[in-house]
Amino acid sequence: MEKLKRRIFFWILVVIFFIVTPTIVMTARGYHFDFSRGIFVHSGSIMLKTNPQNFNVYINGKPETSKKINCINNSHILTGFVPGSYNISISADDFQTWTKKTDIHSGLASEFWNIVLVKKNYSRTAFETQGIDNFFISPKDKNIALAKNTGSGVEIQILNINSKANTNYFSFPASIFDYKTREENIEWSPNEDYLSVPVKIASTPTPKESIIATTKSHLDSVNQAVEKYNYFIADLSNDSSFNLNSFLEKENIQNVRWDPKDKNYLFFLSKNGLYRANITDKTDIKLIADNASAFDLSKNAVYYTRIPNELVFKTSLDGAADPVQLTNNFPDIPLSPSTKKLVAYDDDRIAFINSNYEFFIYNKGEHEIYFNKLGDNIKSFQFSDDGKKILFANDNEIFTYFLRDWNVQPERKENEVQSITRYSEIIKNIQWFKDYEHIIFSVGPYVKIIELDSRDHRNCMDILKTSYNEPRLTYNNFSEKLFFINKDNDFSDLYNIVFPEPEVLLGLFPPAQ
Repeated sequence: MEKLKRRIFFWILVVIFFIVTPTIVMTARGYHFDFSRGIFVHSGSIMLKTNPQNFNVYINGKPETSKKINCINNSHILTGFVPGSYNISISADDFQTWTKKTDIHSGLASEFWNIVLVKKNYSRTAFETQGIDNFFISPKDKNIALAKNTGSGVEIQILNINSKANTNYFSFPASIFDYKTREENIEWSPNEDYLSVPVKIASTPTPKESIIATTKSHLDSVNQAVEKYNYFIADLSNDSSFNLNSFLEKENIQNVRWDPKDKNYLFFLSKNGLYRANITDKTDIKLIADNASAFDLSKNAVYYTRIPNELVFKTSLDGAADPVQLTNNFPDIPLSPSTKKLVAYDDDRIAFINSNYEFFIYNKGEHEIYFNKLGDNIKSFQFSDDGKKILFANDNEIFTYFLRDWNVQPERKENEVQSITRYSEIIKNIQWFKDYEHIIFSVGPYVKIIELDSRDHRNCMDILKTSYNEPRLTYNNFSEKLFFINKDNDFSDLYNIVFPEPEVLLGLFPPAQ
């Protein structure tokens, strides 16, 4: 009897061994037993990279504590999910919550590499700027040019970002900084030595014009007719400035841009001529191209379109090289409206807005060449730093166009257009966030950020609320700070916030459980 019991016990152990061992082996290899189907299935996983790095994860409403950190890229891995649909919720103290529904497939990972949580409230750093209208951060992120329209003219102050001290002051009497109508901004030179300042100057009507203007409305029209735009060059080394139009004896100067290599040179358009000029020697001026409608600069070349067919050409910055034609057969040939704005990422990726605000893209892609019209009434556009996508928008809708295949989840294909968001109110201040997977913009007084990831839905969060319905703001990728104008005590002052949260490198601190 005792021998029989031992034999039974032995065979029970054998059965348990043959049941448990495969289960352990299969589980170690990423398989889980699906009781509903009675079979082993290869489980899936979720990979997350989140800012802030300390966060809580909820899967289908239940807290998930099995996060493993990948020290190489600060990502977090959640494993052991039976294939199916799951609701993910990511939260952190004092932050807004990110949510997404995802399908997990056998043996695969659902990847979310660019999750950004926004704080419910941000501490604001104030700069006592006393009533500015606009601001422009220098190329090396050291200074800010502050522009202010007064009753007597335009005032420009240079503010050091770190010390918050004013270092330079410039005044341009009887002028207005009219960036909305002119669509031209103050431009810093690459080494922060100079500023180009476009202003509207109202001239006094001649006696003859005043006599002819017999009515007030007629006088207003005469005054408007004699208004002209001039550029002033501000020299930060000695707090001096001069009128570029008068210095070069050129009228109708437009689109002033600084030479990216030579310190004292700049480019501009005048009466359909593209010029390069030395601001210290008025005789040193060269016509780069005639019949030019728009241009853009790279580190080594100048790109320009020529009337009437709006073909794109490229030459060296000094204009000495023979021009090279880059495009053919503009979509609206033979009489396309002239190009209003041209931005060339390189020879293969060039974007256009014409005088009718139609938006076009020339894209020599990895699969074929595309030259397409992408939208109407487009007011702004911006390439991503890697040149794989471009952001563009009209007054009420934001889009992205993909110039190259994007093989990281969520995958996209070249020549694909996506509508990112739409509002009945006018959208302003549209710009890329540092990861180029989010877009910052404002609607009314609210500053927002929205992700490109369209799986399930796009998370959109409010960063802050200002006192203006049309705030001015700039996100600085280098310093990871958002600068904006806000009204306080009847003065419009400059502020910034740190955004997003500073990250810890190499995962030195584990995520919150």
